[in-house]
Amino acid sequence: MTGKNRSIIELAEKLGHALAETEEFKLKQEAEEALRQDEQARKLVKQFKNLKNSFDRMEKLGTPLSEKNRKQLKDAEERAMQHPLIKDWYDKTQKFYDLVIAVNKKMQEGMVGK
Repeated sequence: MTGKNRSIIELAEKLGHALAETEEFKLKQEAEEALRQDEQARKLVKQFKNLKNSFDRMEKLGTPLSEKNRKQLKDAEERAMQHPLIKDWYDKTQKFYDLVIAVNKKMQEGMVGK
């Protein structure tokens, strides 16, 4: 690895540390921990993920999802999102990812300018 590449990698690590210090990241982590501590929330998330994974496998094997399958998945997601801890985790995760997207956009803008 060249010295320039090493410097870029080091900057990326510093950026990762800076992101980890943001309020958005800390709130996301706290919401994730609260979700992990709640049995009902974990159960709802697991049910949704299992159904989604099952349907993803079906699609990868070439079986299109039926309208019934899509409704099952939508219903499972809506049930999960009605739980306040899941909704809180989702909202806080989205806010953090919005920040990451903004950072990525700025990096792309920096490359276009060169």
